[in-house]
Amino acid sequence: MMAIGLRPLHDAHGVEVQGVDLAKDLDDATFARILDAHHRYGLVLLRDQKITPGQHIAFSRRFGELEIHVLNQYLLPGHPEVLVLSNRVENGKQKGVPNGGWIWHSDLAYMKRPSLGSLLYAHEVPDEGGDTLYAGMHAALEGLSPAIRKQIAGRSAVHSYAWYYAKLDQRAPLTEEQKAKTPPVEHPIERTHPVTGRKALYVFEAFCDEIPGMPQDEARALLAELFAHSVKPDYVYAHRWLPGDILFWDNRCTMHRATPYDQQKYHRTMHRTTVTGDVPF
Repeated sequence: MMAIGLRPLHDAHGVEVQGVDLAKDLDDATFARILDAHHRYGLVLLRDQKITPGQHIAFSRRFGELEIHVLNQYLLPGHPEVLVLSNRVENGKQKGVPNGGWIWHSDLAYMKRPSLGSLLYAHEVPDEGGDTLYAGMHAALEGLSPAIRKQIAGRSAVHSYAWYYAKLDQRAPLTEEQKAKTPPVEHPIERTHPVTGRKALYVFEAFCDEIPGMPQDEARALLAELFAHSVKPDYVYAHRWLPGDILFWDNRCTMHRATPYDQQKYHRTMHRTTVTGDVPF
């Protein structure tokens, strides 16, 4: 077993797992410690990694089946399990998803079975800007007032990828096939983690604009209050990327957003694998 250490990243969530080299065979005992850290902290950081796409995929598969993203034009050639995020343009075409994730979200929350988690591997990062912010949604839910907890108890929210995508620029419109694969879905506002049993707030600015059974203006006001509350500094960890970083976050109890950087001056290229999840409850 590898001798590993744990360093907290933030009071609310997140831990750096030290002493792991994913280019080497990872024994079951070491993997079990990483998995336990993922469940306990919701966000796991591994630094100084030098791995191939195949190794990235193999490590990710130890957590479960992998998703193939609906934006197939941005999948890594020869490795469809890897979604490329990049502002690079090659031969007149975007190399990866441009301007990805600048609105608070949880990956694939707009699907009936949202992803368990995502593993993002940094290949090139800007010298300044381009951080990713992560909000701990267990702590955010637990920090709500009793009155708000009562208001959201038993309610669901609608998550819509088409609604989100329509707000973006610099992207080709969704095809009819892509729209058909991502119809609006309802998920509980309070989501129970299937492993720990701990509840988390599960609404996101990117996808949610409706609460079934509630007037639209009232729903929007409540959602806006929940969005603002969940991104208070008490709940948010800001990650400054370095090449070789891998961050594995639990989409069931965290949300995240990218931050801007000078795209005329810098390039940013990341590879993401996504682990299939379960139906929220």
